[in-house]
Amino acid sequence: MKNFFSWWPILIIWLTTATITLASVCLFFNYHQSLLKNQKLSQKKQLALQNYHYHRYISQPKVLSETALQPTTEDAVPTMVKNYLKKYQSPMLEAADELVTIARKYELDPFLLLAIAQCESNLGKKMPPQCYNPFGWGIHSAGTLCFSSWTEGFEKVAQGLRQNYLNKGLEKPEEMMLKYNLNSVNNANGKWAKCVKKFLEEITLQ
Repeated sequence: MKNFFSWWPILIIWLTTATITLASVCLFFNYHQSLLKNQKLSQKKQLALQNYHYHRYISQPKVLSETALQPTTEDAVPTMVKNYLKKYQSPMLEAADELVTIARKYELDPFLLLAIAQCESNLGKKMPPQCYNPFGWGIHSAGTLCFSSWTEGFEKVAQGLRQNYLNKGLEKPEEMMLKYNLNSVNNANGKWAKCVKKFLEEITLQ
């Protein structure tokens, strides 16, 4: 009995230590498992988000006014263009596919053409009848430049933007404005560039 009581404190200490150690191991194991689970969920969410943006913005430009032409069977841009034109009841809707095709022919962002048309003519609703120039292109005090069809208008403006703007380093709305709408710089505190940027964002986020 005397030997038992002499070992009793040691036994208590051992049991306490063993219990604490076991509990610590269990807690660490649970924490490790939870951490691994959270990491897997985070990786899945990131992958899903990347896939979402890839399919939704597969033709998003590398810079504001250039389209990264990546072949895909799930290209959302033509549908986004049509939906945007339909939303505003634009007469350009009938030629939506041509707008996208011609913009890409000249390595332009189709959304840039839409944004300019929105600022200049409310997507073709505020222009001379049968003029087919929703971009305000070539309009000045001497008169209004008109085209024979939407296709011709898209072609001429896209070609002009590529040759006279983008190829000369005028890519951002603020840079393009210096040539496209200088009055906006002098008299409207850069209103044209702000308008184009506003509608670019609206189109992209629709």
